[in-house]
Order: sequence, then structure tokens, then C-alpha cells
Amino acid sequence: MSEAILYAMDAPQVKDANAAADFVEKWQDSKDAPTARIATLFVRLLQIWPEDGSKGVVWHEDFQHNRPAGSMLEMTFELSEFDAERLQQLRAIAKHHGVHVFDPEGHVLYLADGSEAGVPAMAAPEPGAPIQCKSGVRFDGVYESKMEKGWSYLCFTADGKILWQSIGGRFPARAVMDTFIAGDAFVVKGKYKPGANAFSARLKAAFGAFKMDGTLKNDGLHVHSERTNGRYPYDAVYTFLPL
Repeated sequence: MSEAILYAMDAPQVKDANAAADFVEKWQDSKDAPTARIATLFVRLLQIWPEDGSKGVVWHEDFQHNRPAGSMLEMTFELSEFDAERLQQLRAIAKHHGVHVFDPEGHVLYLADGSEAGVPAMAAPEPGAPIQCKSGVRFDGVYESKMEKGWSYLCFTADGKILWQSIGGRFPARAVMDTFIAGDAFVVKGKYKPGANAFSARLKAAFGAFKMDGTLKNDGLHVHSERTNGRYPYDAVYTFLPL
């Protein structure tokens, strides 16, 4: 996958990600003229990120065959260029025009008021629940790694979920776990497959899709991650931090 598809929606009645998904399914083939908000948003987007690439190759597909229609605009970004900073820029533009942005892959709705709605990334661990899977990774805490700037955290669940995020500072395991449970937009979410003292995973967030492999060694959890298009490879060693 080399693109990130998001939808701009002029739909004040839509309040959560499930409703946004239904809205997209219902209206994505609309041939109606765009609403005023969608039309002005579209003009502004092309001023900031022209289709000719003069300000960077932002669009994976241009709008020749995908014009804004009705209350919605489908936006297909080049995945390698769509990072957290660009997502925040898009959200600010949409907020200015009173428009929602929906990420169908991350199942997150960025509301026009600047807030967001989705589904929790995970449930809080229950007392007596399993604390380790056959690969050796543990569920009763988080894995941390010091980066050049900030800290990186991983979390695994018994039902096969993996969550990953970077934070500016170092925090206690409980505080990090709370951010995973809250499902912040910058938590990268996916599924992992356990192996013999190892795991492999695929993860997705609005700003990119990633693949990850990890191996448990005496000095910690050795992890290699990169974009699914092979860009931005990164190696780190994570230490377990119990709750």
C-alpha cells in the first residue's frame, strides 16, 4: 500500500467513526455539486498542495477523475509524504472550513471542532488475565526504548493487538498504558503474530502503514520497523517496564 486515503466530510450530524463509515458508503458515488464548505476546502487544499507537485509530491492521485461532490471529498495522499505533521496541517485546514476528516483505516473521525472520535485502542487489563504469550512478550506492562528525541513505547495484548507510539518524555508504565487505552490518534495500531521468542506485525495509523519484526534476547526486545514501502527503517532495543 503506497497511499493514505482520507475523506473530508461536510456532515455536522456525524459524530463518531462508525457513522462516518456509513456516511462514506452512502455518499461516495454522489454526483451532486459540492457544498460550499467542501468547495472552499478543495480550493484551499490545492493552494497549499498543488496537483503539479510544485510544493512536494503530496497527492498519490490527482483529482482529474475524483472531483469533490456533494458533502464529501476523497483525498488520496502519497503515503511516504503523509506524516503526523501533515495530518495536523490537514486537520487545521478542515477545522477552519468547518469540515470533518475521516480516516477509514485507523477508524478515527477528526471532528471539525478539533476533537476526535474513534474506538478505544484497547481495553484495560483485567485481574487474572494472561501476562505473557508463547513468544515471550508480556501483557502486564509496556516496552520502552530511548530515542534520539523522546521515548518509544510498545504494548501487546492477549488477543493479538500491538500498539506503538513515540512520546516526547519518559513516563511511568501506567501513564503510557492509559494513553494506549484512550486510543490517541498518534497511537499506531495493528496485529502481531507470535513466533519462537519473536513476533512479526503490521500496523497502521493515519500518517502511515508499518511492518515490524521483533526478537527477544537477553538484553531486551530487539525490534526492526519500517514503512510498508521499505522507507524509514529503524532498529531499537526495548526494555520491559511492568505496571
